[in-house]
Amino acid sequence: MFGKKLAPKIVSEVARLEATSRIYLMTSKKVNERQARDVTLAAAVRDLAQMPVTNVTIESCDQDREDNRIIRDELGGNPPFVYTHDRPTNPLLWIPDVHAWAWGRSGSMRTKIAHRITVVKL
Repeated sequence: MFGKKLAPKIVSEVARLEATSRIYLMTSKKVNERQARDVTLAAAVRDLAQMPVTNVTIESCDQDREDNRIIRDELGGNPPFVYTHDRPTNPLLWIPDVHAWAWGRSGSMRTKIAHRITVVKL
């Protein structure tokens, strides 16, 4: 994601922002990537529906139709927020990407960002 020298600086700067993320971790190893995305997306939209959220941007991974189905199944045809799929070039997706990347790296990267992360195990 980042160069070796630039990564610690980016993570440190993002950790200073008043931005938080929830990381949904699939604990079962018996599911494929699509199944894991479905379970984690369903949990995320259920949580978001309980928050004062008006807009949600979801990173498109060429599975938007399936994502839309999951959201409809969880929240019905009239969710309490507007959601869109967008490319990774959308700046709204960058901070959660840095959070997820740093968390996945473990060690000092995870330590730098841990105060901004809530982990939800599924």
